[in-house]
Amino acid sequence: MKKIIAIVMAVSSIFFLTVSNVLAEWSAGVSGSSGVYEASGAETSGTESEKSTAREHAQFTYPSIFLEYNLGTVSIGLDVIPGSVETEEQARTDYNNSGGVCTGNDGCGSGVTNKASVELSKHASLYALVPITDIGVFARIAVMRVDIETKEILGSGSTYPDTNMEGASLSLGYQHDIPGAFVRAEVGYSDYEGITVKSSTSNKVDVDVDGTWARISIGKTF
Repeated sequence: MKKIIAIVMAVSSIFFLTVSNVLAEWSAGVSGSSGVYEASGAETSGTESEKSTAREHAQFTYPSIFLEYNLGTVSIGLDVIPGSVETEEQARTDYNNSGGVCTGNDGCGSGVTNKASVELSKHASLYALVPITDIGVFARIAVMRVDIETKEILGSGSTYPDTNMEGASLSLGYQHDIPGAFVRAEVGYSDYEGITVKSSTSNKVDVDVDGTWARISIGKTF
């Protein structure tokens, strides 16, 4: 959270230092991004007697649209990913064989399979784009927010609530101007703030997500 606050303050400082610049322009465009993200998590039972951990990697390719306001030495923009992205379903079979003894109808013999995935939607980024040379190189810093819908089929019958996640990103890129438009290429790193959700049976899941990505954008200045 401290990293997110620091980036927000940096974006705000850049904005207020340049807001008096009269050379203002609007730009809009579309982007295509592809990245590899890592999600690490831990699930703790309601009694805190059992804890399991996992680390997964996944590649996502997604479009986005952006709108920018150029203040002269910096551009302030909003980038939105339309629609939603659903992660691959993960499955795990648990066996209740504590002490090697099966008692009653506890699923010891056949096991209980738990399945879960999440759907990400309404991903929005507020960013500041700062040219760092006069040949088209720029840096971009952003704060982000995304809604998370949990989709699970658990043997225990418990459910997890939907939530949201915030984060920050830093990227470097190059802009090439062409007649009537511009093209950008950039690479970046995103880090989302860790979240904790509790199930209806008091199980707790802690999740942390970060990743690297590359992006191509095409836009037009009005």
